[in-house]
Amino acid sequence: MQLLEKRVVIKLNEGQYLLVNPYSGLADILDEETLQMLSSGNFDPHEETIVGLKRRGHLLEEGEEEDLFRHMYSLSEQLHEEFSKHNLHVVMPTYECNLQCPYCFERHLYRKDVKWKTTMDEKTVDCLFEAVLSLDSEAEGEKCMVFYGGEPLQVKNYSIIEYILKKGDELGYSFKVVTNGADFYHFVPLLSQFNILKTQITIDGPKEVHDRRRFKKGGKGTFDDIVRGIDLALDYDLPVGIRINVDSANMGHLPEFAEYYREKGWYPKVYAFATNVHGAECTSYSSLISVEEFTRELIDLFLTDERMDVLFQTFRYPNVLLEHLFAGEPFKPRFWACGSHTSIFIYDAVGDIYPCYEAVGEEVHKVGEYRPVLKFNDRFDHWRKRTVFTIPECRECNLAFFCGGGCAHRAYDAAGSIYSPMCDKTKFSVEYEVPYLYQVMKEKKKSLSEVRDWYFE
Repeated sequence: MQLLEKRVVIKLNEGQYLLVNPYSGLADILDEETLQMLSSGNFDPHEETIVGLKRRGHLLEEGEEEDLFRHMYSLSEQLHEEFSKHNLHVVMPTYECNLQCPYCFERHLYRKDVKWKTTMDEKTVDCLFEAVLSLDSEAEGEKCMVFYGGEPLQVKNYSIIEYILKKGDELGYSFKVVTNGADFYHFVPLLSQFNILKTQITIDGPKEVHDRRRFKKGGKGTFDDIVRGIDLALDYDLPVGIRINVDSANMGHLPEFAEYYREKGWYPKVYAFATNVHGAECTSYSSLISVEEFTRELIDLFLTDERMDVLFQTFRYPNVLLEHLFAGEPFKPRFWACGSHTSIFIYDAVGDIYPCYEAVGEEVHKVGEYRPVLKFNDRFDHWRKRTVFTIPECRECNLAFFCGGGCAHRAYDAAGSIYSPMCDKTKFSVEYEVPYLYQVMKEKKKSLSEVRDWYFE
């Protein structure tokens, strides 16, 4: 009898460790002496603690872990087939944006040819819906479309947005919206007429901080217009959430914004979360921080400033380990990183299809076309087949079923292949977030089940 080879051991504090079974999600707290005894293999198999740990799957006989791994592979195949029946259609009416954010991950697209300035017309939208209906002919579950960009909700796009909403509504589709919020208030009365499930708007901190980061051509800040839009959305009972893009330039201002967020009366009706800014192709941005720095500094803010409590939903970032341990969710192994590998279709304004929010506009990641007719290329299967079982490093990793292999697009940027791992977020979640949330649960009796999921997938 021996400990799982792929066991996950997390240090909670001095002398206490969390032993997690990556195959089942079962977790038990051990002291250091017991953990060392188990690791040495020198223990009495009939002792009560050992019997209990064996019953919970932490200790196995020789060969049993290989059987577990094969079972997880079969489960992955089954779930992938099921998830692939639930399509998410992402509509990009244009690549153009009305802001000039210094950290924009799509900035490199704006230096390319004229097609990046194209806006969808009704003929293109009709082709899009033909493709959507074809793909959904055997799909199951909710029928949903997401507006994305570029920036979809620009005043000049009003008529085509209205056309898409009306056509989608007639066909039984609900909608989600990802917008920078600068022109949002112009669209609120229109959006309120349809089934809008979520609207995500970005605010990067208090007014003076946000306006230095998210501004229109000429430098005009957007904070006041965004606030106007959110207030109006609440009047119309539209669901709204705030995303805060964080780097070294605004990390320290999070508590100040959290205070504004509460005083404005938005909390808890408007959800808000922080996430780190990532690097992008051909973009030099000096304020970037690593995922480790972001996670560590964020935890420090939560530990030292009680104003941060209203941003607790930040930890509901798609993280199956945290949701299982601290939100009471059933353990759901993450065999792939995101919907790019099962369900997402992103339709741009010129008739191309992409699998990933961050890969839009990049020819190397184009997986098909919908205009004039729907067709896919070899890259479609290439993206859809990426799981932790098709990435060699992930097959050996004890965190693979919590991570899903990480972001495929960032893996490609780093290593030239989407079949390379991008192992950052989960590793630092285990190191920093789990011990912090364990203490919160013990001392404040607070769990992640009290906050809402926001993720667009």
